[in-house]
Amino acid sequence: MSEGINGQTTPFIASVCYVRHAVSEPQACARFISDIFGLQRVSDKNGELAFRSDERYRTVSISCDPDDGTSVGIEVWDDATLQQIGDRLREHGFAVRSASPEECLRRYVQSALLAEDASGNRIDLVTRPTRSGRRYFPPRDAGIVQFQGIGLRSTEHVRDLAFWRLLGAEVTDWVGDIAYLRIDHLHHRIALYPSRRNGLLYAAFEVEALDQIMQNSYFMQENQVKIVQGPGRQSASGQIFLHVEGPDGLILSYVHGTADIGDKPRPARQFSLNAVSLCNWGSESKSVPELSTHVQTNRRHA
Repeated sequence: MSEGINGQTTPFIASVCYVRHAVSEPQACARFISDIFGLQRVSDKNGELAFRSDERYRTVSISCDPDDGTSVGIEVWDDATLQQIGDRLREHGFAVRSASPEECLRRYVQSALLAEDASGNRIDLVTRPTRSGRRYFPPRDAGIVQFQGIGLRSTEHVRDLAFWRLLGAEVTDWVGDIAYLRIDHLHHRIALYPSRRNGLLYAAFEVEALDQIMQNSYFMQENQVKIVQGPGRQSASGQIFLHVEGPDGLILSYVHGTADIGDKPRPARQFSLNAVSLCNWGSESKSVPELSTHVQTNRRHA
């Protein structure tokens, strides 16, 4: 937290605002994201294909530029906070640099620091991500209301946790060494999954109700889209989820019902790493080890 007006504290970070993803099949991925999953496609600029899920100008973009890689956009409170965060990250040995005006333009933000966690995941710390003046209007009625959060693969779990804690995120619960991180009143917006590789595991989008989880599940089956896991419900957060996989291994998720834990602090709870802790409805992932009990790490919590 940082010192704000009249001595009031303000959060370092405000939201998870976008994902940018490099793919080898951009057109196939674009069709999956828009026509199948249900995000609104917006005008393509700067060699990227962009999509909306709420009032923001875009929350997902894809490109075929491998040098650009994959990054996650984290909205920072203001420019003063951005500078403060950059200083803190550098002091603790994390890679961080100022974004050029061209890089900010591509991200549709006013200013940015481009950082990396210990695993090498690219984290864009940004101010004032652009909102759209137009109403969000998806190509099909998937029931999506907003971009909810992300799951990240972590190869350096202790140091990655230290990175997010420097941004003001806190662990709400553990499932084995899977860490659920809160940045606001919801149980979590970010989840760190121990893995043998880095990268984006999934991007999650909130839907109106359980009905939309089930409707989308049937829609995916009818269109022969791979369901990675779900419908299911996380034991720790109460979040109902459906993870689906498109081209290039891109996993997008419908979620609903994430617990609102308010502002009152409590110690993080520990759940055993077993199938029931990951999903108390009994849904299991057979193809993604991070979403199952197959990936484990040495127990060294930060």
